[in-house]
Amino acid sequence: MMGTAETLNTYEEIYYNLWEIAQRYSSFTTFRIIGNSHDQRMIPMLEIGKGQFCIFCISGIQGQDTGASRYLSRLAKEYAQAYEFGWLLEEFYDMRKLLDEIRICLIPILNPDGCEVFQRGYASIQNPIYRQMLRMQNRPKEEFFGNARGVVLNENFPTEYFRRKQYRDQPGSENETRALIRIMQEYESRGLLIFGTNTPQIQWFPEKHCQSVFRKTHRLARHLQKCSGYPLVKYEITGNKNRQEQISTGSAEQYYTELTHQAAFTILMKLPKKEEGEKTYEDLRILPAEYIFSLTS
Repeated sequence: MMGTAETLNTYEEIYYNLWEIAQRYSSFTTFRIIGNSHDQRMIPMLEIGKGQFCIFCISGIQGQDTGASRYLSRLAKEYAQAYEFGWLLEEFYDMRKLLDEIRICLIPILNPDGCEVFQRGYASIQNPIYRQMLRMQNRPKEEFFGNARGVVLNENFPTEYFRRKQYRDQPGSENETRALIRIMQEYESRGLLIFGTNTPQIQWFPEKHCQSVFRKTHRLARHLQKCSGYPLVKYEITGNKNRQEQISTGSAEQYYTELTHQAAFTILMKLPKKEEGEKTYEDLRILPAEYIFSLTS
C-alpha cells in the first residue's frame, strides 16, 4: 500500500513507494534506477506522463533534505492519481493534459547514503572504510551534508567555476553526481526544480549568455513565487571573489543551466514540525504543475 508523507520516512519506504506507483499506473509511469551510491544503495527515478520533453524534480541531495524527499514522494502519488482519473489539481491544473505535453522525472533521494546517516547515524554505512572515515570527522550526524565518502554532492558538478577546496577534489567524482549528469545529458528537458529544506525561498539561476533565456527564467520564477508566497532570490554566479555575488563551487543547478541553457530553481521550504507538515506540502504540491503550465501556456 502506498504511503502518505507522514509514513514515508526512510529511504526504503520512499524507494518502494515509487516502485508501487509505477506498478499501479504502468500505462503512463516508468520506474528506473539511474545509478548506485558509493554504499551500493540504488537511486530511483519515477517518470510520470507521456510528454516528449521533461522537467526534473529532485530532492535529497543532502541527508537533511529528507523532509523534501517525503513531500516529493507524496506529490508523485497525487500527480499519478490525478492523471489516471482526469482530476483537476486545485480545480485548475489538468494534470493529464499537462503531463502529456511535458512529463515529470522525479528523483526524491539523490543521496541515499546521506539520508541514512542523517536518520540512523554513521553505523548505517555498510562499507567499513567509509564508515570509519566518517566517524573520524567527529561531526554530529545532524551536521553531516555529504555522501558515504563525505563529499558534498552539490559542490561536485563540473561547472565553469568549479573550485577545488582540497587538492584531491575532482568534479564529477561521485557516483551520485555522475548518475544525475548522465540523466541530464540523456533526456530532453525544459527545467530543473531542486527541493530542499532551509529558510523558505525560491532561488533562480539566471542564464548569463542569453537575454531571452534570462527573461524567460525570471518570468517562470515570478510564477513560482506567486504560487508559493516564498521570497525570490536571484543566485548570481561569478568567478570574481571581489564581487558581491555568490561563488558557486559546482552545483547541480549551475551545471544544468550551462549544459541545457534551460531554467533551474532551488525551492527551499521550512523543515516542518509535525503539525505544520500539511501546510508545507500545500506550499509545494502545485509548483511543478504551475511550472509546466507556465511553459505551455
